[in-house]
Amino acid sequence: MALFFIGNPAYAQVDEMTSVAESAGLSTTDAVVIVARLIRWFLSFLGIIAVILIMYAGWIYMTSQGEATKTQKAKDIIKNAVIGLLIIFSSYAITSFVIGQLVDSGAAASSIMSVADRYSEPLSGSLGAGIIEDHYPSRNATDIARNTKILVTFEEAVNPETLIVDYAEGEFSGLLNTTTIQIYPTDSVDLETDTLGSGEVSVTIDETYRYITIDPTELLGSADQDMNYSVFLTPTLEKSDGSAAFTGSYSDGYLWTFEVSTEVDLTPPQVQSVIPQAGDTYAKNISIEITFDEAMDPTTISGSSSSIVVTDTSGTAVDGTFSISNGYKTVDYTTTDACSVDPCGDTIYCLPGEETITVTATAANLGDEPPQALTVGSGYDGVTDVCGNSLDGDEDGEASGPDADNYAWSFDTSNDVNDDVPMIDDLDPDVDDESASIQDDVTITFSLPMKSSTLTSSTVQMYPNPFYEMWFSVSKSEDDTSGNTIASLAHPTLVSDEDGGWEYWPLVTHEVKSSYQICMYPAYGPSSVGAGTTERCDTDTGDPYCCDGERSESACETETITTDTETFEGYLLPPSEE
Repeated sequence: MALFFIGNPAYAQVDEMTSVAESAGLSTTDAVVIVARLIRWFLSFLGIIAVILIMYAGWIYMTSQGEATKTQKAKDIIKNAVIGLLIIFSSYAITSFVIGQLVDSGAAASSIMSVADRYSEPLSGSLGAGIIEDHYPSRNATDIARNTKILVTFEEAVNPETLIVDYAEGEFSGLLNTTTIQIYPTDSVDLETDTLGSGEVSVTIDETYRYITIDPTELLGSADQDMNYSVFLTPTLEKSDGSAAFTGSYSDGYLWTFEVSTEVDLTPPQVQSVIPQAGDTYAKNISIEITFDEAMDPTTISGSSSSIVVTDTSGTAVDGTFSISNGYKTVDYTTTDACSVDPCGDTIYCLPGEETITVTATAANLGDEPPQALTVGSGYDGVTDVCGNSLDGDEDGEASGPDADNYAWSFDTSNDVNDDVPMIDDLDPDVDDESASIQDDVTITFSLPMKSSTLTSSTVQMYPNPFYEMWFSVSKSEDDTSGNTIASLAHPTLVSDEDGGWEYWPLVTHEVKSSYQICMYPAYGPSSVGAGTTERCDTDTGDPYCCDGERSESACETETITTDTETFEGYLLPPSEE
């Protein structure tokens, strides 16, 4: 029975032991098969003994010559031998059934491991499930400009000493520690020679120690042909407290590749959309948000010293912080003035009420080769994209620097606090959908515009069942008809129907917030009964949670997954299951 309940990790160990045994010239026969052979041999031996006893009893009976004692002895031996045979046959049947279940279980586990091996991407799980929140270029991205920077966002603060060569307290830039982060042509035959050295790459880290910008000194790739590059974040990376950044199943680090084109990007970035809209009036707890048409350099639009300024009617700057998200395309702003709490008990921050608020994104001064921005110290003095091109605020296709290409707009605030709770209007795939695409993004459509920086891999997640290493990343867009937010979960190719069509569990926590900083609590969404319709998750019950399309009075539970190296929370389960 103990063998019957061995889990998947044990079979992974068996596979490793088999490889070792093969290389050592030892037997690789499965232990279950060996035990089965021994049991069947032993039962066969007992059967032979029973037959011999019956033959012996028959000889006694035939030679008893009517003597009552010998006749009874022969009958007793035959009776007991037959009973023994029945027990042996029953044991054999039961043993065969149990062994069969063991073999089937082993085969199933082996099949699961085989499928997981085919679909999982080694050194990828830290994106989403681990310490990495996002990076640019994205996994397997193509047509990346030669003058691009490489960006990484971490879930929590990292130790700058492991990123910057000869780091000194208070520094935010320097030469890249290539022991921690290695960049090299993917097809390189000599990594020691082809990996970019410290003198060839600089790194900048923001004041929160979560955003890093890696800038190769020379152009990547070639002017003649496209080239693939790999970036490897090694296990030497540390968190700010000195502990390992990569742990457990992801302790070997993180690796991704992208394709660099033959072109240099000299197209200036433009503003794609803003929240709030110019000229309208909004409750004072509205968050300010700017979405650009391409990935931006986070050092120019994040933190407290951004190149974006928010002022009130008198022109006085409003204190606040900026956060970049949505694949480095969106920056949102939150003031430092606490004014209320949301249904989850989190603080809401407000702009000055009854004021005209003006937002100005300042273009960077131009260098010798416009639209490339002028380098000031280790960065720029205005908004630039990830390739160092200054902002084209007037959208004329050219970068002219400040003030001509600054982007500014104004809106009014009231003294009201908007407390509308966001809901999930639509899911694709639906709850319990059995025909989901194995490649398309999972999309979640909300009932309101959502605050971009709250749509991250911490608040929107996805896990497979059975579990295997799988990355995921989150982005946002707007519904063309309603203007409300659509969150998209990118992922690797999912297990196809041909390989069993495994289950996947997306998870949206109540930490996602509307543009008014209101959390999703109660959590209303499509019902499992009404999947594909507008029916909600039993909204009349008043229960605050929605778990697998059904209302629940308690938070949705997750299954604890235990591997050889760690224990962590995994995919969602309905609240009625253990």
